[in-house]
Amino acid sequence: MTSVSFFDRVLGLQHKKTQQTVASYRELVACIAKGDEPDADKVDGLLVSVGKSVDDLKADVERYKHRFALMALVNSMPKLEAERRDIDNQIAAADRALEAAEKQHEDSTAPLYATRHELSRALSDASSAAAELVTSCDDADLRREMADLDADARRLHEQRRKANDRATYMEEKARTESERAERELSPESTEGRRDVAGRYRKEAEDARALVKRLDKATADVTKRREQVEHRMRLA
Repeated sequence: MTSVSFFDRVLGLQHKKTQQTVASYRELVACIAKGDEPDADKVDGLLVSVGKSVDDLKADVERYKHRFALMALVNSMPKLEAERRDIDNQIAAADRALEAAEKQHEDSTAPLYATRHELSRALSDASSAAAELVTSCDDADLRREMADLDADARRLHEQRRKANDRATYMEEKARTESERAERELSPESTEGRRDVAGRYRKEAEDARALVKRLDKATADVTKRREQVEHRMRLA
């Protein structure tokens, strides 16, 4: 009975020493992970006691650092959640303010839109009345003058279309001829094509100038038509 108690005590002491050694090793790992440098001789002796190599120690230190970083993230959760709740509250307040502003805008503009709709309808009726006054005018001289102006407008429109097409056509020919000039092998051929391109550009410029003159003539006819329409509405 006495011998059994003795061995139990020995086993207990060994177990306690092992626990202390393991605890010391864990403290060593934490110490190195936090940047401290313990005594090398003590470290060597402790490694022998726990049956660890230097590589094992390095791996355990890296594992401790990783777990320490993970723990820091976990510990930051309450603060992050509180900050997120505060942001959510600010967003909700902004949403409420926007909703109130939108309702105020709707309440303010609804009657304005209704009035604007009535005004648009009245303007449409007035425009229709103005057109009817013109079409129902029985003054033969005014009707003949309007017909002549309409004919002038159609003629000018057709002339402008042809002049614009001519300008576009000549601009394209000038561009093509200039590109061909760059591909010629002899200076004489290059210069010849450049001369042709120049003539095409001149014709294009003349056509563009004619377009401008026709635009001015069209504007004059439009103004005269407006004047005749005004007289027809009063006739």
